[in-house]
Parts: sequence; structure tokens; C-alpha cells
Amino acid sequence: MRRSAADETHAQGSSRAPRHAPAPQSTAASSLLALHGSAGNAAVTAVIQRMEAAGGKRQRSGSPEEQGPAKHVREAESSSSEEDSEPLSGDAVAKMDRQQTAWVKMLEDMDSDGYEGPRRDILENGLAIISLVRNLLPLRSVSTVNEALRLVNERPDSPIRKTYLRLLEDQLDYLEDDFPSDGPPTEQAVRGMWTELVPAFGAAGAQVGEDGCEDRAHAICRVIAAHHPAIAAHHLAKQWATSSGSRLHADHQWNHHVAASVTTASGVLVIDPVFSRAGPIPLAQWIAHVQVDPAHVHEVAWGFLGRPGADHRPDAHSAVEYLPS
Repeated sequence: MRRSAADETHAQGSSRAPRHAPAPQSTAASSLLALHGSAGNAAVTAVIQRMEAAGGKRQRSGSPEEQGPAKHVREAESSSSEEDSEPLSGDAVAKMDRQQTAWVKMLEDMDSDGYEGPRRDILENGLAIISLVRNLLPLRSVSTVNEALRLVNERPDSPIRKTYLRLLEDQLDYLEDDFPSDGPPTEQAVRGMWTELVPAFGAAGAQVGEDGCEDRAHAICRVIAAHHPAIAAHHLAKQWATSSGSRLHADHQWNHHVAASVTTASGVLVIDPVFSRAGPIPLAQWIAHVQVDPAHVHEVAWGFLGRPGADHRPDAHSAVEYLPS
């Protein structure tokens, strides 16, 4: 029987995993339409049609014919309420949830029947794409969307991949149009956020300083996104300190440590109540507190809850669903 998301184990040691672990890639997964001739094709066809109908406004890559109408044409055709809507919210999220449920059930049925073949590869590949994007929501960071585009682009070509590439491109438009950047904030502006952030310090469900830095950093990022969306979209990140073999910090003996950070006009400030309960601290000071070689500190798009992969960039395992305590 296929395990539920609650039973999955994060490949790199996180306490929670994506709703569905990424499936092995297969050249057989070239088109979801191959499922139409199989048993249960009506359910599959309905799912595909729903998701294709939810496709975004355009795809930036490809030929001019594939890209669709220019942005100013699309804007003229849209109502004012549609212009302000977020592509990956509301109905689109509900459709993702329904599709996840339907496809997990189909795969469980294949498990029960002992089926192995191209139809399974196609479903698993599509489910991996949906789960990656779903686990990153809400997407409030340009760098997070760009990383998601990179990861979806790595999947085999299929209608579902094209649909999600369009949705992610439209999410970029939404962030850039609705939350434009006026440049990095001042250090004073970031320090002024502190009282808003304090309630998120205990988000890991433990005393500050105990395990749970991933949840704490993510909760802080989400508060910044709620109150300062333009900063979150363009200047917010996470600093990941990783171990090269020996544990980090003589007292804590961490395998890794992570904290939210904001790039200001005068440098990077780290928000980490483990080391400062009075305000953000410069990145160099945070590195010294963690007792880590600066070469093992990596800035990562803040929308990813899990630790980065072997290349110090987010991978599919980094897209872990955040479940507030």
C-alpha cells in the first residue's frame, strides 16, 4: 500500500516530508494523454482537463505561438478583479488538492493490482510536480518561484509540467506587479520589524535554542511576508549552516542550523532569537555564534522549509509542507 504523506520520511533528516516524495523520472512519461486508453481513463481525463483549464496566462519560453498573447493584451482582456488575483491561490489550490487525492488513489490501486508500467510513471511524475508546488505555497518569494521553475523544468515533458510552468511564470508576474521592489530596505527598517516577529520565535513548539530551527525560521519569514510583502518577495532569504563532519556549536552540537535573513542596503542581517533576543545581527556575527566555517553557510530561497541538497540549492526534498504548530 502506498504510504500517506504523514508516513513518508524526509530524505535528508527533516521531521516532515512533502505530501508525496518525488518519483523516478521515466522517458515513458512523455505525455499524460497516454493514460486515456487505460482502465479508468475517464477519471484521469477529467483530472487532466481540470488542470489544463487551470493553466496560467502564458509560458515565457518556446515559440511566439506557444507563448500566447502579449501581457498588455491579456491585461486588457481581464477584468479588474482578475488582474489583482493571485494565480496560485484559491481555486487553483483546491484543484491541486483534489488532483493529489485522485492520483494517490489511482497509484494505490495500481499497487493493489501489481501494475508496473508507463501509466504509473506518468502519474508519479505528475504527482511529484503537483506536490512540490503545493508544498511551497504560499509562494511569496521571487527566488523561491525561480527555484521551483528550475525543479519543475527538470521533470520529463508532459502536459502537467507545461501547466505548472505557466502557473509559476504567472506567479512571478503577480509578485513583480503587486509587490515591486524599491531596492533593499535600510537596516533601521529591518530592526523596526522586531516586535512583529517576536510571536513567531516559539513557532517550533519548544524553547528557543532547542531543536526546531527550520520551523522557527519559516514562521519568521511568513510573518515578514504578511507585513512586508515587497521585502519578502525580493530581499528575504534563509541562511543555512551545514556541518562538514563535526557538529556545529560546542553547546548545541547541531548537525545544521538555519535562520531568516534580510539583505539590507548595508549588508545582510540575520534574525535568530537563539543568539539575539534584542534584534537582528550581521551575518558575520551570526556565523561566529554558530561556530561554523563561512564556506559552509549558504543563502537559500526562503520558501523552502527543508535543508538544501548536495549542491547547496533547494531540491525536491527541500519542498516540505509547513504545518504551523
